[in-house]
Amino acid sequence: MAMRIRSPYRAAITHFEEFAEDPHCVCFRHPAIPYAQGNLLIILDGNDSVQGYLHHETARIACAIIAGNQWDGYLATSPTAAAIDVPPHGLLTGEEYYFIVPHPAGAPIESLASHPSENTNSQPNAPQPSPYHYPVVPHFGEWIFPNGKLPGTWSTIVKRRSPGVASTSDTTRSRDQCCRMTETVEGTDVAHIVPLAEEAWFNRNHMRRYGNKHASLRPGINDDANTMLLRADLHRSFDKRRFTFLPKKQGATVTHVLESESLRDIYHNVELNTTYIAPEYLLARFAWTLLPLLKDFLRHGQRRLLLIQGQPQWKSPAECSDLADPPSKSRSASPTKKSRSPSKRSWAEMEDGKDYVSQDSGDETISGDGMDEPQHHCAKRARRGRSPTPRQATAAQLPPSHRPSTPPESGGEFVPSPESVASTIGHHRAVMA
Repeated sequence: MAMRIRSPYRAAITHFEEFAEDPHCVCFRHPAIPYAQGNLLIILDGNDSVQGYLHHETARIACAIIAGNQWDGYLATSPTAAAIDVPPHGLLTGEEYYFIVPHPAGAPIESLASHPSENTNSQPNAPQPSPYHYPVVPHFGEWIFPNGKLPGTWSTIVKRRSPGVASTSDTTRSRDQCCRMTETVEGTDVAHIVPLAEEAWFNRNHMRRYGNKHASLRPGINDDANTMLLRADLHRSFDKRRFTFLPKKQGATVTHVLESESLRDIYHNVELNTTYIAPEYLLARFAWTLLPLLKDFLRHGQRRLLLIQGQPQWKSPAECSDLADPPSKSRSASPTKKSRSPSKRSWAEMEDGKDYVSQDSGDETISGDGMDEPQHHCAKRARRGRSPTPRQATAAQLPPSHRPSTPPESGGEFVPSPESVASTIGHHRAVMA
């Protein structure tokens, strides 16, 4: 009986769809800002059909988030046109739209001489009602969650309370069993929907209320309603904002890829099981993924009306540019331990024999809870406040000439000099004997 050799895989995928080679780049503009002053808010790729079209409701909700949760806003083909005649789950076939928000109740409605290039439905210089100049959310930290006011499509996501009462990591692993996107069992991570790095935002917006646990047991951002299993490579792409999860039909949630053709071809619009995941956390993740696309709008060199702490404020071009790059946080979106080269490791680390896993991403740091580290990683966590090991105690007894050198730039870490290593080990053996 002969051994059977299997043919190589064409691609390790379970879904594959044909997409337009050159999908529409659909532009969304602010109706109250002149074209010359940079009214382009965001650009989204039309990946929802083979013709390169974009899902209408996805685009509308994206613009509504940018405008501060203006769910009654609509898309139009010019600043003063009526709403487009496309059903919510229909497709946008054009390449340019304006997101229009109705004037707030009681606000005066002014007239505006429309620009021919921005209004093709009227004669040049004909008086038209002025579009409402709504403020724009500059980044996720300034976005206020719409507690109790989910947009219609998001309220259709079905959620059941998780039965688990153990730690979040154990509950998520026993509940999901495998990656929710690929059904892969090996090499999975516990991924956060609202990133760990946004814990301050999470607490400020009282997001704990949407957790699975009873009120007295809810662990906040680590609640398992905010976590799911993802394959490690997809977890990294998830935290690089390559894709997100959102509803595109009644009661169904899909993967929506914003960047990466390879991810798009395999996962875009593939339905996802979101049982036990809070739709409120998924909406927050969509906003977190989306709002960095506003950077070009903020860097255009114009004054902008922005939502700062929930209040409209005019900001100068320099202030807008600063808001386009908010201060980085101490932890990445889904942090893991950052490695250091052997020459930069501390003496205590080398004495303890700690293993450090090298990561490609240079901005990853220690998460503090270990839940987002890949399951196959064996990196040991640094422990603080412990007693010195026998070897560390021995090193402290060495004469100054034999102790590890401590250069000023090392920040107080012990870095062994090559000429002292041999004598140090010899002295150590003598003391231990």
